[in-house]
Amino acid sequence: MINYIAHWDWVLTKSRGSIVESIEGYEFRSICPIDNKAMLSRYYKDSIDWEINRKNSYGLNSIFKLIKILRTLEDNSIVHVFTLKSGFIYIISKLFVKKEFKAILSITGLGYLFSKKAQAKMLKIFLRPIFYLFINKIYDVIIFQNIDDQKTFLEYSRFKNKTELIKSSGIDTEKYVLKNKFNNTLKVIFASRLLKDKGINEFTKLAKSLEDNDLEFFIAGDVDLGNPQSLNESELGELKKLNYISYLGFVDIEKEIHKYDVLVSLSAHEGFSRILLESSFVGLCVVSLENNGTKFISELENSELITSLHIDSFIKVLENLTKNELEISSKNRDFIKENYSSNEIAKHFKSIYETI
Repeated sequence: MINYIAHWDWVLTKSRGSIVESIEGYEFRSICPIDNKAMLSRYYKDSIDWEINRKNSYGLNSIFKLIKILRTLEDNSIVHVFTLKSGFIYIISKLFVKKEFKAILSITGLGYLFSKKAQAKMLKIFLRPIFYLFINKIYDVIIFQNIDDQKTFLEYSRFKNKTELIKSSGIDTEKYVLKNKFNNTLKVIFASRLLKDKGINEFTKLAKSLEDNDLEFFIAGDVDLGNPQSLNESELGELKKLNYISYLGFVDIEKEIHKYDVLVSLSAHEGFSRILLESSFVGLCVVSLENNGTKFISELENSELITSLHIDSFIKVLENLTKNELEISSKNRDFIKENYSSNEIAKHFKSIYETI
């Protein structure tokens, strides 16, 4: 039994569910807060409810409850932990569990801990000795999604065991409705959790600046009250009142994103942007702020990387798109299917499980 651990069940279903489906010869158990039991049961033979509050997932209660769960697992089990936050909680918890596990950590992005915020910088300094002392004793393998995160984290943590670079978490390319033509009036969409560090405020400014152009702007996504960067309900209410943006709420990306023409990402940091990968595969143009997890779009057609969060740069790119005749890129679809499908990622994961 392979145990997948994360502080949010969405992490274990959105992309890892398709990976689990693609790996033959193993059974999987999810260990996470259970908000969507039906979805978890679709992919995992067993699920254990890690009853924690995402708003306070670094708290002692999270550690105590994970210790209790780990003590119930079979000795010498494979444990695969997703996200740096869960990875840290697992380190502390494992110190109080005598059983031996083969442990893998997937760092899906360095996230808040490596952001430029003053509080994050202090926290990073505080946690560094813990990583120094214990990470090599706890984890056998760490998987990274981009080379920049790998270099940064290895320097920070001094991890010396095996590392793997597996780009993206994969997408199930069979599930998407593909785009076949562009709209006469281009539809520009921001699709993400409504977090400030995802660039939601900058997107509203961009839409305001271009409200007189031949473009329509849309926002898809929900607030995430378990994240301190989320818009609150009052801010969401103000967003809904804007007359130059249509707020869509939750959108089924696999079935709906083909209706739009341009995906704009203004996220400050990503591990390997899923929404950019999905949009490029479906057939949209993608315009993104450059960071460690968005650089890959330079390999794709109909894509534009912007090096700084200056709205004028985004305005110029979008204005140019309205002047050009756009075509769907079949090359993008072939390249993504060959390199970033769930089946391909599953092959890499299975190889690690067989050799650990």
